[in-house]
Amino acid sequence: MKNYKIYILFALAGIFVTSCSEDDKVTIDVQNTVTSGAVLRTIAQTGTAWDVLDDTEAYSVEVEVQDAEDGALLSEVRVYVDLVDNTEAVITDPAETLIATLPASAFSTGANGFPRSTYNTTLSEIASTLGLSLGDYNCGDQFNVRMELALTDGRMFTDTDATGNVSGGSFFSSPYAYRISLIAPLPNDDLYTGQYQLTTVTNGIYGVADYADGVYTLESVNNTTKVIKDVTTFVAFGGFGPVDVEFELVCGEIIMKPAQGVGAGCNATIQSGPANVNATYDLMNPDDSDFLLNFTSDETADCTNSVQAAVRLTKV
Repeated sequence: MKNYKIYILFALAGIFVTSCSEDDKVTIDVQNTVTSGAVLRTIAQTGTAWDVLDDTEAYSVEVEVQDAEDGALLSEVRVYVDLVDNTEAVITDPAETLIATLPASAFSTGANGFPRSTYNTTLSEIASTLGLSLGDYNCGDQFNVRMELALTDGRMFTDTDATGNVSGGSFFSSPYAYRISLIAPLPNDDLYTGQYQLTTVTNGIYGVADYADGVYTLESVNNTTKVIKDVTTFVAFGGFGPVDVEFELVCGEIIMKPAQGVGAGCNATIQSGPANVNATYDLMNPDDSDFLLNFTSDETADCTNSVQAAVRLTKV
């Protein structure tokens, strides 16, 4: 009986060890083997997507410092900003620039017993710091906010010092760098919703229409994502579905979301997805009365080679 109890204890110990997550193992290993160092843990973020046309848009990130002396080594946190230009036509490449310095006095003890502080900025402030105006930055671009943690002993930590388990792990969550995306929300959520006549403009695979012509209801998933409800597919082959078809209005382009199943298949499921060249809309004055939706028919080539197709949607 005594030996039996010992075996049970060993078994339970084994279960405990093998049930640890990778993050737990890394956390334990770091805490047991690293005697000094520091992380800048992300506590909360707001405003990670900005309306490119509104320079009052605001961003906020709350961070927490943890070092070998529970935050006592904190000297300051330096904040840098830069533009990530994703616009192909004109590339703007300003130098990364210091925008703010948070001294140790700007931190107070948080719920975990470590120093915490919140950094706030706006689109106007970042653009001014980088010497940019609208047109230098565009819808689809991003601003990068990078932090450097400086300790009283002269050491410094930033995004290039953090491994994946530190930057993205559930325990440390210390990326040091954050992206703010520039988007273009529609003036109201009701645009591109209501009753629409769908008409095939360009057939898809096998020279037939992917979606049956007819009147359908368009609804909002969110401000820039819309869905065509209960669409019949491939009527030339007897009709399938109905399926919902989602598309997004992103920075002047009308983009069908990828992997849109049509309710039929050859080897797996035929899927529609974004076109090679998407239809467009007026970013400043979107008109939802009549628009094209270009897409790729059978984007995974489940049945045959993919084909570029299109439908027109006209409000009724």
